[in-house]
Amino acid sequence: MPQTNNRQLTLTTVGSNVTISVTYNAVFTAFERRLAGLGLKFRERIEVIGIDPAGGTAGTVLHSFPVTNYAVTDGDAPQTIPRNDVSKTVTRASLQEDAALGDNDEIRCRIRIQAVGLPSDFTPDEFTDQEILLG
Repeated sequence: MPQTNNRQLTLTTVGSNVTISVTYNAVFTAFERRLAGLGLKFRERIEVIGIDPAGGTAGTVLHSFPVTNYAVTDGDAPQTIPRNDVSKTVTRASLQEDAALGDNDEIRCRIRIQAVGLPSDFTPDEFTDQEILLG
């Protein structure tokens, strides 16, 4: 599966709103690029999550970014797609993931790449001719 690197989250507060900005690189192998040439699509999935305890990687999903397709092209070498323009503005109150007043809210974004259009695990059902056993 594709991988990401250089992941960075920036939160910018202006009044009662927070802009969530995510930058990273999506890296696709030559094999994945060949699959893209055959019609496989790759989609970006980013979720904003509230973390407790601090430092964890699991938590409540607070927001989701709009789903975006990567422009993966057919090719015989790895392809890196920089994502430097991913941002979303939300209210500060919607990022309140700790119930206690004055408690800091720990925020992370989870980045996943979804492969869409793989064939089914099974081929369609096909049958032999019917034979009859005489009783």
